Amino acid sequence: MPKNIILIHGAFHTGECWFMLKPLLEERGFTVRTPTLRGQQGNPRHPLLVTMGGYARDIIACAHELDGPSLLLGHSLAGFAISMAAEMRTELFTRLIYLAAAVPKLGKSSLLDAAPPNKSSSDIKIRLAASIPPEVAKAEFYNCCTSEIQEMAVALLSPQPILPLLGKVKSTAGKLGAAEKYAILCSQDRMMPIEHALVHPNQQFHSVQTLDTDHSPFLSQPRALADAIERIASAA
Repeated sequence: MPKNIILIHGAFHTGECWFMLKPLLEERGFTVRTPTLRGQQGNPRHPLLVTMGGYARDIIACAHELDGPSLLLGHSLAGFAISMAAEMRTELFTRLIYLAAAVPKLGKSSLLDAAPPNKSSSDIKIRLAASIPPEVAKAEFYNCCTSEIQEMAVALLSPQPILPLLGKVKSTAGKLGAAEKYAILCSQDRMMPIEHALVHPNQQFHSVQTLDTDHSPFLSQPRALADAIERIASAA
């Protein structure tokens, strides 16, 4: 079976965020795709036309380009997007990997069901698209990265359309509920604290791995993340 993997970025990011992880996975024999979801820099759409359903359709279109089914990894907000894609076209994906991700409950679920309590959005400037100040991003997303990597990361940030943050995902036990799901959590994650993720998993996972790093291990510990993904891909 081909070792295909699709990496889906989270809010405020684009497919370019995987620049350190992608070559490490390719060295391990993976065919890697890193699409930029609609509405982000490099894939422009009017913010009012960007929804979670559109994200799911982007993921499905990417999967159709590959030879055979794929591992599907979603980071942060993209936990909802990969869940919707898997609900819509379960047969395209072998396993789902939730990386420091928001995880929907079965049935109808919004991001409020997955968000940690008391997580302030006061530093996020919200219009039709939200933006986040670089210093906030460094502190919240990249707190374990070197200063050089932090500067590279914030230069790649993209305004985030609002509608995907407000919508709901509908999933069923027979589709998303039956899919093989794996979680990778991060012990120094300030966006999705590990304590919250462990107490409120929202789904049943085949395994949960923990990395001692921040919300963005693809930048702070890319080799450890590649190893974690390899373990999931090779699990019996």
